Amino acid sequence: MSSLLLERPTLKPEPRPQRDEGRERIPVLVVVRPSSSGMLRHVQGLLKYLPEFGFAPTLTGPDFITDRAGPIADSRAVRLIRERAADFPFAHCHGVRAGWICALAFKRDYPWVWTVHHLLRSKSALVRTLWRWIAKYPRAITAVSEQVKHGLVAGGVPSEHIEVVQGGVDLERFEKLPRREAMREQFFVPENRPILLCVGRFVPHKGFDIAIRAMEHVWNALPDADLWLAGDGPENVRLVKMVLRSRQPHHVRFFGYWSAVEELYAAADVLLAPARDAGLGLSTMEAIACGLPVVATDISPMRRLITHEHTGLLVPPENPEALAQAALRILQDKSLAQRLAHNALLTAERFHIRHTVEQTVPIYYRVLA
Repeated sequence: MSSLLLERPTLKPEPRPQRDEGRERIPVLVVVRPSSSGMLRHVQGLLKYLPEFGFAPTLTGPDFITDRAGPIADSRAVRLIRERAADFPFAHCHGVRAGWICALAFKRDYPWVWTVHHLLRSKSALVRTLWRWIAKYPRAITAVSEQVKHGLVAGGVPSEHIEVVQGGVDLERFEKLPRREAMREQFFVPENRPILLCVGRFVPHKGFDIAIRAMEHVWNALPDADLWLAGDGPENVRLVKMVLRSRQPHHVRFFGYWSAVEELYAAADVLLAPARDAGLGLSTMEAIACGLPVVATDISPMRRLITHEHTGLLVPPENPEALAQAALRILQDKSLAQRLAHNALLTAERFHIRHTVEQTVPIYYRVLA
């Protein structure tokens, strides 16, 4: 099967913001726990592009904010964050764990922004009380999508306190992709073997179990097709057990968290995004930026990224057979695959992470006022 990756179209560059080069940049402390998810890429985008807008970001937190709460670890984190914040006029905290630490450390005594990245789906009254408690203290709260905002509002955080600043991807990361042939060789995959790819955290709402079930239908038409699953999370064991019960477990490969995810996009033929719900659709945006055609579920977050039959294919949620049939259309029709990928690539500029940074800057100035 020939490569479906496309040349990036020529896009008119946006004018860089005019800034007095003699003016000193404003320091901002960026706080985050250790992360390998979309939150990490969001923070990397801030660190990269904020200097263009007159801010000097410094990262802190991954070395002392633990994944799990605990009185000793959290007390240490609160002390360290207070010490480090003393040299900064404000802080920008990312995620619930960092938000918890910043709320304990700062309350309302210090200006800080809280950005929520993930769907907050817990029905626990205690967890929802925690969200509301954290939300009392920041001078601004942002969510990376409308769906993430809805989760906060469902948890009792007032809607008027939350501003949506759409997350994005750093398109510059995908401008020079590795060659498909080289990646196939690196992963010991025959040049013409069809590869279907899923990327994301292994949690129920991502729907990767649907992709595994869909492969039973794909194998009826293309028995040598592979499914690649890149990610990790609490569903890992269940997904592995599903694969072992499938007809061809040797045609499913788990990659874990793969930091050079562009290598997987370069090697694959189609991205499957069978989500039951989605906060942002990061892997879909990345695949579009790589010129990789996408099959996704017909839910609101995906409709924001994909126009059916124009920039990708949308299928009903919870329908493995429909997912498989749409993927087979792309795998068996090179011209369709190229048309969808080309049309989608032309839309990629709208979700450049630089736009996210540009929308974040006015919030910083309000917090500092």
